[in-house]
Amino acid sequence: MDFIKDLNEKQYLACTSDAKYLRIIAGAGTGKTRTLTYRIAYLISSGIIPSKIVAITFTNKVAKEMQTRVADILASDFAESVSRPLISTFHGFCYRFLRREISVLDGYTPNFTVLDEQDKQDVYKQIFSKMLKGASKDFTKAIDEKISQLKTDGKFVSDITESDVPYGALYNFSELQYVYSNYQSILKRQNLLDFDDLLMFTYKIMMSKEDIREYYQHKYSCYLIDEFQDTNRLQYELVKLFLGENNSLTVVGDPDQTIYSWRGAKNEIIKTRLMRDFPNLETIVLDDNYRSTQAILDTANKLIKHNRDRVDKELNAASHIAGEKVSYFHANDAEREAFKVASTISKLVLDKKAKYSDIAIIYRANYLSNNLEKQLTAFRIPYEIYGGLKFYERAEIKDALAYLRLVVNPDDMSFKRILKAPTKGIGEVSLAKANELLSTLADTNSLLDVFKDHQDMIKLNKNSIKALEAFFKAYNKFKAIYNHHESNFELITGVRNYLSETGFLDYVKSEDVKNTNKYSFTASSSVSKVANVEELLHDLQGYLENDELDEEGQLVSNTLEGFLMNVALQSDQDTMQSSSKVSLMTGHVSKGLEFPYVFVTGLNQGIFPSQHSLVRNSGLEEERRLCYVCMTRAKKKLYLSSFDGKNFRSGGEYVPSIFLEEAGIDESDSKDDKLNRQAYEGLRRPSFNSVNTIQREKTLSPAKVTKAAPTDDKYVIGDRVVHTSFGVGKVVGVKDNKSITVDFPEPFGRKILIIGFKAFRKVKEDE
Repeated sequence: MDFIKDLNEKQYLACTSDAKYLRIIAGAGTGKTRTLTYRIAYLISSGIIPSKIVAITFTNKVAKEMQTRVADILASDFAESVSRPLISTFHGFCYRFLRREISVLDGYTPNFTVLDEQDKQDVYKQIFSKMLKGASKDFTKAIDEKISQLKTDGKFVSDITESDVPYGALYNFSELQYVYSNYQSILKRQNLLDFDDLLMFTYKIMMSKEDIREYYQHKYSCYLIDEFQDTNRLQYELVKLFLGENNSLTVVGDPDQTIYSWRGAKNEIIKTRLMRDFPNLETIVLDDNYRSTQAILDTANKLIKHNRDRVDKELNAASHIAGEKVSYFHANDAEREAFKVASTISKLVLDKKAKYSDIAIIYRANYLSNNLEKQLTAFRIPYEIYGGLKFYERAEIKDALAYLRLVVNPDDMSFKRILKAPTKGIGEVSLAKANELLSTLADTNSLLDVFKDHQDMIKLNKNSIKALEAFFKAYNKFKAIYNHHESNFELITGVRNYLSETGFLDYVKSEDVKNTNKYSFTASSSVSKVANVEELLHDLQGYLENDELDEEGQLVSNTLEGFLMNVALQSDQDTMQSSSKVSLMTGHVSKGLEFPYVFVTGLNQGIFPSQHSLVRNSGLEEERRLCYVCMTRAKKKLYLSSFDGKNFRSGGEYVPSIFLEEAGIDESDSKDDKLNRQAYEGLRRPSFNSVNTIQREKTLSPAKVTKAAPTDDKYVIGDRVVHTSFGVGKVVGVKDNKSITVDFPEPFGRKILIIGFKAFRKVKEDE
């Protein structure tokens, strides 16, 4: 590898530093993933055994990207090396640790299952149903948030005190203790962990078991941690435990991009705590941006300078391209803002030949997508929303996964799901009896065992008994295959037969028939539950068929447990697929992504920055960092927008965000204060209720077309027209001013239109 040729000066210094403790302050777009990858290569070239290296990333997506890059480097430059660095997220690293070590904790086995958010809420529901205040949403939400905070701080039930209950809280100490202890007891009985437990239990074992701690401190010698600005206290304590006194540490992060303090991220760890805990810490700042034009960076730099508590740096465009000025427009209301965004996207696709996948619309919160979706639909612009309902959160996918989880670890959450998919005729009364019975049977740990071995004590009807018999017959058959299969082909065949013989596949097909009638207005395949389950099985098959190298370079077979782990640890970005659609997302989801064209919308006081942040200590600085993150996603062109109207939350009028002025945006530059009303009204369309899918594409009925009528409109090549069915297109041919040939975006293509029909009109110059 030619480090000098492949890296800029500061990247080279960071990669080749011999400092035991290194802090790399890497601004947005400065090549931190590349730098981290080359740092790993440098450590290996310096004689470090690859399997002694651990790299921690923020998302699985980045982890996979780094794994691929490192594998390529090892293959080309270190042919004799057979071992591999461990590259994972924090939660993935702890999951691997616990799969090996959790048995030292009483009551847990290595086959534990990780709860998702919905399962977690189901457990809370059981607990709150027995409390007088349990029906209050405010009460339950407050306790849920408090327990998450306690876990982020590394506090077990035995650690909490009266001082952990804030003044004026909706709950008292005994209520908090009751919920927390019962929650953990339910999880323990079923061998379940939530996301916080992955870190908590790893910390507990490393703190209490000296032999295990010493083993891991010798097992690894170099730790590299990405996105360190979003590290919370518990994660930092874990890093120090694994590090010991002899191992090296490299952290990469940007304090200006700390946007997860509400999840417990501590900005001061990367800014000040590291320097205090590691006095010999070396710091290198990366500020050459390889993503954006200087015009975009100047705007972002001006904004973030208004934060007082930061590590000073200024991003510079490595390309030295000034680029187009950042655009700003202000609309009379949110709907017209969305209209302008959609019409601008149409122009980008037509005039600049941009692809829909080149474009992202970013907003502060998910509720702000509604008007944008309506207008994108009216313009026939395909789009995809991220950060909403993910693939693995769909009902049919969670049901299928429940069938699989039940074989690995028979937890009650999974069993209750399969009782309804398809229904076994077992209602809440029977479930209550089963739960009561479960609490009295010393040798029974799950509802599955109760319904398998003690049906006579629950007094089920004949249909329920018959349905359970069919299920257990298929379950036991697949359980045997799972325990003794000789090939992954045998396992995946067993999975398909299992889902078929339990009646699940027929149930999913019947659900599709219902939805076909319910959603008859759309032909979108995204509502097909059968197709989604097939996609899941395809993913599982692909995972099982691709063996991987472990840290020691040994070829190992992937397992069903590994697949379920990957699913459990998915993030919003991990489910993103490359597609020819405009991407819609919140600012938090956009972190780490980049697009040629970016629209940051809803820049109003009370929206962005949020109303909550304006009254919270340091809240405004975090909102400013979030806005900075949004801006620095753009590569070629950045569009900012705001709108007028009534703020129904506060009762006042919306005004432009303070961030616009701070970023040097001159509001007088906005040329869109008064959008052409006739043009705007001409493109307003009724919208259907959205289908609850990732894609959320809507189809519209074409407008009624009237006979051609005389018109004064004269068309020339290059004019733009807007059509009720095809969106906005460009005129490429004119025939006797009676018909025109128009190029529309895909999938519509070239059309011949008769002049005078009311289905289309010419787009005016000021639109």
